Amino acid sequence: MDFAEYDAWLRAHGVDTSVVRVSETLHTARFMCTTDQDQNQIATFYAGAMAEAPRIDLAGIAARIGEPSLVLVGADDPAAMLRHTATAHRLGFPVAADPSQQLARLDREQARQLVDGARWLFTNEYEAALLQERTGWGEQDILDRVGTWITTLGEEGVSLARSGEPRLHVPAAPTDKIADPTGAGDAFRAGFLAGLAWELPTEQAAQLGCALATTVLESVGTQEYKLLASDLVTRLDTTYGHEVARSVAPYLAGVS
Repeated sequence: MDFAEYDAWLRAHGVDTSVVRVSETLHTARFMCTTDQDQNQIATFYAGAMAEAPRIDLAGIAARIGEPSLVLVGADDPAAMLRHTATAHRLGFPVAADPSQQLARLDREQARQLVDGARWLFTNEYEAALLQERTGWGEQDILDRVGTWITTLGEEGVSLARSGEPRLHVPAAPTDKIADPTGAGDAFRAGFLAGLAWELPTEQAAQLGCALATTVLESVGTQEYKLLASDLVTRLDTTYGHEVARSVAPYLAGVS
């Protein structure tokens, strides 16, 4: 019921909001994060309209706008997460599982359903351990059930693991201007998934994600940063080398 202003902002930034469910009675879900000087965080959450998420019909949306290249199932109402995952698998849509903060609310069977069969699995280091506890599966059990498991490691970068293959580590893009860590994980995912959409090699997609995450680290707030293509290309060049920057630069030409 309070979506109009944010809807306009999203549309102005090129986001198609035509299939967003807007509650007639509940306010938008809100996540409030308090961060101290050591970057420790306390989070509070108001679910609001997220309670209506299980009513969203992924199959109907796909029939309306076309088959998705990827379905990202992020932290949401658990019933909605399970429904969207099951629908995507039933229809053959690839899934990126990102249960995040909702892991603590899931029982063993729910956690297993969200992970099993995912093409991409996202966790941070803490969530990786919690996921194993919740599913009752060890690391190899999970790797046998997913395509690639991406674990963000904060200032240590990210780890990408596939069953039967050497683990790939991508270092973080360094900075000495950390302002606020909130939103850095989401920024990594945005950059990584954009790289995949552009058909970049997985390692380059992860490098783009790390560079974008550092950009967000340098701003207070999750969407208040200014993203300039030239700055991002320079960060990629400085951290990962000229070849990586040159490969990614053409895709960033429209970013301003």
